[in-house]
Amino acid sequence: MAIRTRGLLVAGALTMVLLLALGAGANTLPREVDEWLRTNQLGPYTPAEIDWDAVYEAAKREGKVVIYTSSSRTISLKDEFERLYPGVTMEVYELGSTGSIEKLFREQQAQIYNVDIIHASGYPEQLHLLYQNHMIFPFYPPELEDVIPEEFRVPLVAQRYESRAIFYNSKVYPEPPISSWWDLTKPEWRGKIAIVDPLTDASTLDLITSIVLNADALAKDYERVFGRPIQLTEPNAGYQLLKGILNNRPRIFSRHSDLADVVGDPNSTNPPLGISIPLSTLRSAGDPARGNLQLRALTDITPAFGIVYPALMNIAYKAPHPNAAKLLIKYLFGDEEGNLGMAPFFIVGNWPARTDITRQPEHPFVPELQLPPLTELDYWLLDPVGVWETSAEVADWWMINAQ
Repeated sequence: MAIRTRGLLVAGALTMVLLLALGAGANTLPREVDEWLRTNQLGPYTPAEIDWDAVYEAAKREGKVVIYTSSSRTISLKDEFERLYPGVTMEVYELGSTGSIEKLFREQQAQIYNVDIIHASGYPEQLHLLYQNHMIFPFYPPELEDVIPEEFRVPLVAQRYESRAIFYNSKVYPEPPISSWWDLTKPEWRGKIAIVDPLTDASTLDLITSIVLNADALAKDYERVFGRPIQLTEPNAGYQLLKGILNNRPRIFSRHSDLADVVGDPNSTNPPLGISIPLSTLRSAGDPARGNLQLRALTDITPAFGIVYPALMNIAYKAPHPNAAKLLIKYLFGDEEGNLGMAPFFIVGNWPARTDITRQPEHPFVPELQLPPLTELDYWLLDPVGVWETSAEVADWWMINAQ
């Protein structure tokens, strides 16, 4: 399991496992795929230096770029991109992560090639359904290689990190109300917890699967919190934690936005703690348009505040506009200040994949609301192989035990 601890990222081993398991060399590719990559200078044929003027000229001849995205924020970039690159139209389809993955997969199964870029999370699904079936390929500007960590270039490219965490109402709780995940199993939190439904929300399933995969760390934390070794009635300490949370009768929400409204309600006197809300939801704290939500995230609880996962952007096989796709990915990476295509994602609760963006985003409504850099936080880095192999088992367990 790749896990981020304070100042240390143990992900190199995962990268090597993925490379060995999935095969990244041209020799492993079908001839037709290899020829397409060679013709378009993608995959193993991406040059060490790119003439971006030549790419732009080729993109103008292609005329447009088509992107399937999980975020409505991507649509806001259309005008600027088209202004920066006259002659290239940006065609955006907001489909959600699951919708984007499913549409690309089904289209390519039918040998329909409509899209150039898929811009979404769902790393396990993209890795196993799309990448392994030669339906998407990584691309990033080679000049950025030194500022994008390897695990977010290989085997797939990420634009930014997103996350899921526990939220609380800062009006009711001026200070963080818990300091460990195990606190959620204590009697005082019975009926005061809520969670996004992992059977309908893929990222919540990723979160609870990551809890199961990190059972050893949770067992150690249990002993620290309660002063005695854990006694298991479930398969491991991760399942034991989930069982304890379910025993406290959490409310289950189908959408994280609905849960955030309940947790952050400024008029509530007894709001629940909300499990599996995206950290980027912090941008809504104090927003008059959202009812002045009083939201904060628990980022300093043990053994980890939650999961961090990459929001990916990769080029589809037989992309009809491959040069325009390269241009758009370059734009989406933004600049060293978090501008251009990074701008709508450069918010409190998201972190750019680029490590040379060193300034912190400003909160639009609560200026003092900031998060530490990822290097100063404990979190579980989503393991796309482990989650893919284990999530069905975890979903079955949840279905039985959440009744």
